[in-house]
Amino acid sequence: MNLYLNDPRRAALWEKHQARLQEALQAWHQRTYWYAYPEDPKAYGENAPSQGEAAFKAQLGRPFDRLRQPAERWLTSDEVSPYTREPLGIAYPQVSTAEALFRAQEALSQWRWVPYTERLGVLMESVERFSQHFFEVGHATMHTTGQAWMMAFQASGPHAADRAVEALAVAYQELSHIPPQARWVRDFGKVQAVVEKYFIPQPEGLSLHIGVSTFPVWNVLPGLYASLAVGSPVLMKPHPRAIYPIAIVVSLLQAVFEEYGLSPFIVQLLPDTSAEPITKQLAEHPLIRIIDYTGSTEFGEYIERLPGKITFLEKAGVNGVLIESVEDIEIVAKNLAFSASLYSGQMCTAPQNVYIPQEGVKTPQGNLSYEEVVAALTKAVEDLVSHPKAAPAILGALQHDTVAERIASLASSAPTVRRSPHPYTHPQYATARTLTPILAESPIPDEAFTKVEHFGPRLLFIAVESARRGLEILYQLAREKGMLSCAIYTTDPEFKLQATRLLSEAAVPLSFNFRGQVFINQSVAFSDFHGTGGNPAGNASFTDVSFIVKRFRWIGIRDCQQG
Repeated sequence: MNLYLNDPRRAALWEKHQARLQEALQAWHQRTYWYAYPEDPKAYGENAPSQGEAAFKAQLGRPFDRLRQPAERWLTSDEVSPYTREPLGIAYPQVSTAEALFRAQEALSQWRWVPYTERLGVLMESVERFSQHFFEVGHATMHTTGQAWMMAFQASGPHAADRAVEALAVAYQELSHIPPQARWVRDFGKVQAVVEKYFIPQPEGLSLHIGVSTFPVWNVLPGLYASLAVGSPVLMKPHPRAIYPIAIVVSLLQAVFEEYGLSPFIVQLLPDTSAEPITKQLAEHPLIRIIDYTGSTEFGEYIERLPGKITFLEKAGVNGVLIESVEDIEIVAKNLAFSASLYSGQMCTAPQNVYIPQEGVKTPQGNLSYEEVVAALTKAVEDLVSHPKAAPAILGALQHDTVAERIASLASSAPTVRRSPHPYTHPQYATARTLTPILAESPIPDEAFTKVEHFGPRLLFIAVESARRGLEILYQLAREKGMLSCAIYTTDPEFKLQATRLLSEAAVPLSFNFRGQVFINQSVAFSDFHGTGGNPAGNASFTDVSFIVKRFRWIGIRDCQQG
């Protein structure tokens, strides 16, 4: 019994990409250093940078006409460069949600019956073609999010592509470990029962992916490719201020689908504006069964309350750091200064609360006082953000005015401000929206402003009576508010053991003694899980098994042959 829509051209794609996908799955199992796409821009050829920049400039002020989907009207986006403060002026095709859902439902009837190996081959091919557009996507990300160039290139290019391949590798594992057919035989004395059994993976239904303004590709690709891999068409609803980067990816997917005899409507881009949003209309529709979302806790909780939806959410958390003992405070301070300043703190994994024992921090040379630790951290931040070359390469720009407003609110609510935030002058973009970190202080660990995320460039220094008390506060904060990253500095093996046990119980990803070129806000595909899904900061993890298997079901078909 062959239920599937086989195609020799798609089968050839599976043959082309199977070995690479198996290698990716092996890396996922081993959790060692491996990448599908190198992060060094030089790896993509001498002409790739200029071609990508030219493609970006050519797109500005023009309709994005690469999508293979109809347009009832052309919608000019809300996208404004955080560097030039000028609108990108790009228009995108828009149709009604009813029309998009109708086309997606039609595509579902085809895509769900494509053999999973052919689906994976087609999707791997799309990622390969995406790699030829990393530079354009990098510029598009830079001028929609405010990320500095190198971060924009790496995060939306090779790092995002790696996460896509990771999702496909885990999907390959989960779709392949159950045989498609089995003959069940049992003897009942003189009678033998024979049943042919078929095991058919079927998607839960249509997927909605709600994009975020700060990481419009990196945060989207894992869920996008996970849903597509299991046979679910995707309605991609990008953030109104960051459409262009993910529109490139959607256009490439549609082109590959069409080239290999499939409906381009297996994935559709549904842009909107802040003035006329469509997200709730889509999310509440009964045909939408799966929702991926990254963004605020308030909207995430609304998504979670919708009946009949399977959700994969990343919300806000309050990320903590505890300094118990160190070998060298200057090395630690430089590492934390970089982590707090990277992309002006506009990362879900950026550190915020730094807990420092009042009794001091142990070092081989003796105890450092609370004041000495704060002074070292303050100096490290000041040295970094005042460096004429390092500051623009690390801080980038603020995605939106609301980030500056949030930091201004923190400055007014904090009892003590050690370093006020202020703009810096970008050497290339004089009009860039910039802000250096605020360094605030709280002598009381449980003040209200220490229990909320202040998304933006910030560090909060919080005095605690002891390192053990600091550990208890981290545990409570993680259970109540959630954390996507947590760093502890200690040279004491027993304290490390206590911290590991306690924070594992709170489902917190924990980093010990990060220094040098390893930073707590980095999450590496094939080795690190991004998020745990076990605390209030989110209910999903990139990319564990549940990120895949909750999107589809195994259907058993039994055909009695004899008995």
